[in-house]
Amino acid sequence: MTFKRKLNGWMAAVVAALAAAVAVPLLAQDAAPETEAPAEAPAAGGSAFLVGDIDVDVVAGSAEAARVAAFREAARQAWPQLYARMTGVAASGAPKLPDSAIEAMVSGVEVQEEHFSDKRYVGKLGVVFDRVRAGERLPANARVLQSAPMLLLPVLADGGVTSVYEGRSPWLQAWSRFGTDSSPISYVRAGGNASDALLLTGWQARRDNRGLWRSILSRYGAENLLVAEAHLDRTYPGGPIVATFLARHGPDSEVLTRFRLRAGAAGELDAMLDTAVRRIDAAYARALQSGVLRADPTLTLSIEPVDVSPVLDPAEALGSMGTTVSVATPDPASWNTIEASLRSVPEVDGLTLLGLSIGGMSQVRINHAVDYPMLRYALDQRGWRLDGSRLRRRAEGEAPLPRPIVALPALPLADDGVTESDGPRDLMPPANGDER
Repeated sequence: MTFKRKLNGWMAAVVAALAAAVAVPLLAQDAAPETEAPAEAPAAGGSAFLVGDIDVDVVAGSAEAARVAAFREAARQAWPQLYARMTGVAASGAPKLPDSAIEAMVSGVEVQEEHFSDKRYVGKLGVVFDRVRAGERLPANARVLQSAPMLLLPVLADGGVTSVYEGRSPWLQAWSRFGTDSSPISYVRAGGNASDALLLTGWQARRDNRGLWRSILSRYGAENLLVAEAHLDRTYPGGPIVATFLARHGPDSEVLTRFRLRAGAAGELDAMLDTAVRRIDAAYARALQSGVLRADPTLTLSIEPVDVSPVLDPAEALGSMGTTVSVATPDPASWNTIEASLRSVPEVDGLTLLGLSIGGMSQVRINHAVDYPMLRYALDQRGWRLDGSRLRRRAEGEAPLPRPIVALPALPLADDGVTESDGPRDLMPPANGDER
């Protein structure tokens, strides 16, 4: 099946639109892009690779022939880029394949921007490669080029207001639409809850406090941070928008790329932001290939488990005590559930998170006014089993712990100043002259 035959089926639906458009001359080449969202493209799924932002300019005998030739040219240009992205080698090192072999790997074409006349087609296209078929043409180690987990901060400055994870900003939504499966960057995106909005702010994105970043990255299970900035300049409400975009990385906010885009109207904002996301991702991919983008060992902190003996000094029983435990936190939401459950135990005075390890064992200090056996019993009543310094959910069918027996302190011995055998005895010293 030729590339043209694959396209003829769905192109029949746009013949009427093309017929009406052939009489329109090819005007400004910088017309605003269409507002089609990349989220609707096949590349957003987990079974395809997308290579976008491919510029084509083709002249043929008709509008349809020009468009088919442009799609074929886009696929021809996209293959070396995909090979370079997956392997880390230069695009010139990609195997030379005939058009038929490339067509067999292509599952679709995404139109990011297009202009046409009766014989010319100018556009910006994205080529979607089928993951399985393209994988057969890639070397066995093609997926080794993958970054360490990187915490993403999408910073938007719009109308004097800077936002990151506060609400659903257009910039945050553009990153949500982006299909990261075809990217070599392992993005870590926060869920957007209240704690995320408090920690990940526009001000925090520009701070170089490595100690604070170490704590934040540990919370989200990342090894470095990426800051994608979008600064919008609106001409007037509903009018053109000029935006400046920057891709930064690390606590020192090193700039990897800077560029400007223009949307002709407010309705074209999403399309412009989608284009910017792809360009920033490409900049991060180039930095990864060159070795600039990597995990920062100064931002990772390994907390060794603290072994706390269950035998406590009886003298501490009357005051507040603390027990450090390790508990499994498979995902960020699990810690919120654990914290709420532990704080509901009356015998627990407070909690201190010493180290959060997403997907591992986190370290927590439990403050309590009762002794260790009583704390263990109280936690067991809420479904938690404390074994030494490890806290876990009580297994189904596991018998609950019996209530510990509280031993009363021994009474003091009787004063030996009074005896039954000798009767009462005067304990006062004798006065001068007194006789006993």
